[in-house]
Amino acid sequence: MLQRWFGPKAHVRLHYFTLLLFVVGMVCSKFLMSMGLLFGSLNLILEADFKSYYRRLAENRLVHLLLLFYGGFWLSLFWTDNWSEGFDQLRRLTSLLLIPVIIAARPLPVHNKIEGLWSFFLGALLLSSFVNNVSFHFFAKELQLIDIREMSLFGSHIRYGILIGFGLSLALFRMRKNPWYGLLALWFFYYTFDSQALSGVLTVVVVLSSHIFHVLTQKRKIGWLIGIGSLTVLLVCALIYYLAQPIAPRETCPPNESTMKKAWELRSELPFEGQDLRGQDLSTTLQRFVMSKNGCAAASGVAQLSKQEIHFVELGFADVREAQGGLPARLFGLRYQLHHSNNPNDHSLLERLEYWKNATSLIADYWFLGVGIGDLEQEMLDRYEQRASQLRPDRRLRPHNYYLTTWLNLGILGLLLFSWIMLLFIKQQLQYKQLQGFIIGLSILLSLLIEDGLETQMGLTIFAFFFAFYSRRVAQ
Repeated sequence: MLQRWFGPKAHVRLHYFTLLLFVVGMVCSKFLMSMGLLFGSLNLILEADFKSYYRRLAENRLVHLLLLFYGGFWLSLFWTDNWSEGFDQLRRLTSLLLIPVIIAARPLPVHNKIEGLWSFFLGALLLSSFVNNVSFHFFAKELQLIDIREMSLFGSHIRYGILIGFGLSLALFRMRKNPWYGLLALWFFYYTFDSQALSGVLTVVVVLSSHIFHVLTQKRKIGWLIGIGSLTVLLVCALIYYLAQPIAPRETCPPNESTMKKAWELRSELPFEGQDLRGQDLSTTLQRFVMSKNGCAAASGVAQLSKQEIHFVELGFADVREAQGGLPARLFGLRYQLHHSNNPNDHSLLERLEYWKNATSLIADYWFLGVGIGDLEQEMLDRYEQRASQLRPDRRLRPHNYYLTTWLNLGILGLLLFSWIMLLFIKQQLQYKQLQGFIIGLSILLSLLIEDGLETQMGLTIFAFFFAFYSRRVAQ
């Protein structure tokens, strides 16, 4: 239909515009992602070349399996009690159905058009990451940004960190032809470690490891591979050793909470017996901070704090090393959590461990069929109560591990199907020699161990778009 009005390439151009909406929208705009779904679906309907659509979809085994996985959620309604919640979850999963069909039903663009897509993707990442960084480091007070995770202004810091890793990989690819992309790679590398998003760090590790392995195997540098592999093992051992070391408290004077309270009230408007800006007990935050700084949990210790350090305490930093920022601060925070696990609230690692314990406890009772797509949230909440979990009601969340979430939604068969899909995707990237697709697949596979990546629009779009795009051979 559009060809009559806009020429023979109207549907090709509209399809490319749809892909642009996806690659920019997943970085910074839910509206653009929604518009991508709308334009992409309308383009297929108006073009109405259903015979060709069917043929291309029939040839794509990975998309078959993904659509089968989507169908499993509908099937789970048969053992779901809460149909209203079930249909609401299915509405959110629409992207898992539409995006693979939109992309796989039409031919992929030619090589130079694909490069244009990735240029838009890199541009959106560069601009948004620059805005994020400047906003957090220079305008945090005006924008009321407290936690480093709030630096991601356009979406989840977890998903955004993964996208930055993908951007780093693309920049490394382009460095071979244009060395200036090295600056972009350095910026993405810096942003990842400044943002402290563990999913982003994990993706960067996958990206760098894959690129190094690819280059060295191509040049047959076996000695270098062994050396880098050995160094990696040593670094992992050093990290495990660091995290295993307890944090020894410093005491340079007798603790005195009453004098510490008086000294604090002279320097801050936040009440000593209230909460810091992260919702933690301020007295505990202050005591930990001064002990890490000068070892004196008394008035003299508070008096030695600078104005900036007082502000750090107000923001909820409980240790001077955590306030320094970057990956070392994040690792120190994890180390503290591992050795002070009596209260999981407001500690991301301990909270995740509690989510996983709760989910596995539920799986033990519903391992074959799961609880169904509509009952997962309520069943999780009920199990928290039954286990008398220490988590506050506002912190009792879903599993934060998509494999556990899938098991609870669809049972053991659903988990096996999804795992098969992920492994088959990675295997196919190796067969097609698509390094970028392999990096994306492996990064998503690992990141889903620590987050529910397919339960948000941004996460679903990232997964469905890249999965469908690389489910075929991509022009190199």
